[in-house]
Amino acid sequence: MAIMQERGWTQAQLGHELGVSQAWISRVCRGVADTGLAKAKELLARVGWEVRFTPSEEGPVERREFLTAAASVVFVPSAASSNPYLDPDYVRALADSMARGRYELGGLPLTARALGHVKQIDRLRAGSLGCDLQTAASDLLYQASIALYDAGRLPQAEHAGVIALELAHHAEDPSARSRAYDALSRVSLYRGDQLRAVKYAQRGLRIADLSPSRLSSLHMRLGRALAGIKGNQREARESLDRALDTRGLSPFAEAALGGDVAIGLSRLGQYNEADRLLHEAAQAMGQWSPLFHAQYLGRQAQTAIRAGKSALLGQYMQNLTRALPFISSARVNARAKEIIAASAKWDRISDIRVAREHLQSMLPPEHPSA
Repeated sequence: MAIMQERGWTQAQLGHELGVSQAWISRVCRGVADTGLAKAKELLARVGWEVRFTPSEEGPVERREFLTAAASVVFVPSAASSNPYLDPDYVRALADSMARGRYELGGLPLTARALGHVKQIDRLRAGSLGCDLQTAASDLLYQASIALYDAGRLPQAEHAGVIALELAHHAEDPSARSRAYDALSRVSLYRGDQLRAVKYAQRGLRIADLSPSRLSSLHMRLGRALAGIKGNQREARESLDRALDTRGLSPFAEAALGGDVAIGLSRLGQYNEADRLLHEAAQAMGQWSPLFHAQYLGRQAQTAIRAGKSALLGQYMQNLTRALPFISSARVNARAKEIIAASAKWDRISDIRVAREHLQSMLPPEHPSA
């Protein structure tokens, strides 16, 4: 009804744009038919709309302040230049928007936007930029790098991270440098290059006066990278413990850290501890980020597979199935496919067989290349 009002369409016109009948539109408008979340998400995308989720714990004042700040830079023309990317406040608002979008939706819907930001900043860095703008641009490309990483665009994610690091160096901003090193370590680890991931995390940890959140994240990155290198299990565990021992984190950062550390513990064979931390992280993230919630549910299923706990696996897979329609993430989709493949050995168990079928039904269809 909002779309019809905004665009002046009739039910028949909206039905034509969505590829459904006018009668079906009428039933939905009258509350007789329920689209279901997955179908609603698909249909809305056809007319340029999207489903969004906002953390319920965020206070109305905080949300209103963010929207007011964003509007002030989006709708008020900059006197300095016709190029809004030369306005540090505008660039910071873009970075905040991209972070919120990733938490709510996942990286895939943000891919085009992230690539556009990288292109714009890449053009500007050839000129003479002030330190404030360089720091803001570094933060924007850090967020673009993480979104592209979640979308499975790893070369582009690394490219964005490298530019973010370069801008942070020029701005002489240690906080921005540590963010960029964190992003590059994350991308390298996902690409399977543990040595490079270790190098980036160690460089970030050499920076003085890191915030508790960044310090814990870099220790976690280092521990997870070391866990994948033979003979470094003790050092990996020490780094993961340092991450968990960090104080002064926000509830969101603490929950995310626990889930991320658990991934490293699972690699080290510490399955019970990993399962506990992943459960706590998934429960907590349900109120803040659908993306993180789904990530930790997927990791919990993978941990059960590694531990041979078939009795828990079916429920973990069903939990992930319920979370998938809320996000669009190449990483989570890939993890779901890995879970389906790895659980095939237990297909004779009814609960797991049904869970595998349900999980498969939630994945986007494969599109063979022409």
